[in-house]
Amino acid sequence: MIKNDFLQNIVQINCIPVLIILFLIFFLKINYTYEKDLTKKFIPSLVILLALIVVDNVDYYAYDAAEVTGAIDLLHRTAAMLGYDLRITLMASLISVAADRLIDRRNTVLWTYLPALVNVIILLPCLFTDLFFYYNPDGSVGRGPLAYEPHILSAVYMLFLFALGFLCKRKGRHDEMGILILCGTLTIMGFLAEFLFALRGILIGVVALDITFYYLYLHIEHFRFDALTRIFNRDAFIADVEKYGSGAISHILSIDLNNLKVLNDTYGHGEGDKALKAIAKALERSCLPGCFAYRVGGDEFAAICLHKKSEAVEAMITEMYKAVEEAGYSCAIGYAEWGSGQSFTEVYKDADDKMYHKKRQMKNIASDPMRVRYENKAPAGENV
Repeated sequence: MIKNDFLQNIVQINCIPVLIILFLIFFLKINYTYEKDLTKKFIPSLVILLALIVVDNVDYYAYDAAEVTGAIDLLHRTAAMLGYDLRITLMASLISVAADRLIDRRNTVLWTYLPALVNVIILLPCLFTDLFFYYNPDGSVGRGPLAYEPHILSAVYMLFLFALGFLCKRKGRHDEMGILILCGTLTIMGFLAEFLFALRGILIGVVALDITFYYLYLHIEHFRFDALTRIFNRDAFIADVEKYGSGAISHILSIDLNNLKVLNDTYGHGEGDKALKAIAKALERSCLPGCFAYRVGGDEFAAICLHKKSEAVEAMITEMYKAVEEAGYSCAIGYAEWGSGQSFTEVYKDADDKMYHKKRQMKNIASDPMRVRYENKAPAGENV
């Protein structure tokens, strides 16, 4: 009867997480051909999740053992330690995906995993000491002086996840902000359910859902971003104009990278792609909160500003010029204010006309940063 009860509990605890994982494995497999980079980012989470299910089931077996021997005690301690480690590492794996997308720094993923890896070392003494937890003769769990260290680290990771959510808002990715905050909230609820009511398998199921939600969201979002520059694409621009409309959009910017065709013809499309990536990064970094940049064509970019005064937009454009010049390129920018009674087509044409006027003014400027950047590289008889 005890054996049957144990098997029944194992099936009940693992049913939902395993079904979610099977669905995720299937989706990752069929989508790998089309989104290799995105799929690879979620493979560590999937592997850790599978390992956590195995470890937790070993822990349940040791906890429910009819007779606690020295071997069972060590097995129980080992499974519990690995369970703590894997839970925190699983959180880190999910957060690393978001951090890698949102934080433009080297080694972001490494720094995200580092606290989890340090936690593995910190928890090692629990195999031989009672610093973290111990088991009473009746099988109940006692807590040592460092019992809450994994919980504190988990809380820090959750705060980091919420911070990434608000960073999404800063970058205009409101839907992604909602997903990250939802994932964090569900994870906290799953943890509290296990901690307060001594339930099993809740957190694994919740995190499995978090990973699936975020992966499917990013799969959908993949079609809103330009594949080369990783900023919003033309479809996103049109959708956001329809979404916000004249009631929220105060200004529209038209932006064009100078001399891209000459750059492609002279040095190859690889150098042209490098220029496009650089200008996209410069524009995105220069955008004020509530202003969003898009790549709408080959060398054409656009931006919208929500509820901004013209003075603020002009200051932002100055920063855009400065950032693009520091990257070694140049662009022309025109902007128009969306007044009442005007259509989007009228406002965008006005911004476009001003951009081309600016472009004509800049065409023969000898100090063009792109000229300076490539004048020593240009083949004889050719000028950028």
